[in-house]
Amino acid sequence: MYFIAQSFANLFKPRLSFKIYILGVIFGGLAFVFVSMLIPDLLRINGPLVGASAGVRACILFLCVYWPNKPIGFFSFRFPLKYLGIAMVLLDLPGLMSLNSGGTVAHIGGYLSGFLYAKQLKIGKDLGSFLDVVLDYLKSVNKLKTVHKSKSPTMGGKQKKEFNAFPQQKQIDLILDKISKSGYDSLTQAEKDFLFRAGKK
Repeated sequence: MYFIAQSFANLFKPRLSFKIYILGVIFGGLAFVFVSMLIPDLLRINGPLVGASAGVRACILFLCVYWPNKPIGFFSFRFPLKYLGIAMVLLDLPGLMSLNSGGTVAHIGGYLSGFLYAKQLKIGKDLGSFLDVVLDYLKSVNKLKTVHKSKSPTMGGKQKKEFNAFPQQKQIDLILDKISKSGYDSLTQAEKDFLFRAGKK
């Protein structure tokens, strides 16, 4: 899983990996519904059908199809990535006869989603492009919340008036706590100046 996560982080934008995952979940759910209507006696479910594993499998198979000959290491063995995809699908198939065959059907839907996504992306078509509308909307809503969150100046995560009422050591602790959570670059210029002045005393 570390290799999969690193590969997506290095090669693709976060939005693409999210779209592949969501489409895998959707395909997994649709596969389950379709098979339950077509062959209801086949499906057995041990626990709730969540769908996250279908999304993960979509991401893995996407990489295996999009980047089939990329060598990966497993202990002292090295082999092309495509064999990982083949092995995962073959290991999942016996699950169709298990007590959780419904989950396996969803997994197969996820595999199909990842396979189709990779094949289409190779020819310049993004199967998850319809999700861009949703993601753009959520991004715009988040920006509005950020803009209207608070227009009054803050220091150390507190309103400036409240911050000024604290003893100096408490003020320093608040700013240091902000650094530990979000990094030095998250400080405003006023907070940086305050720390600089406090350090000279």
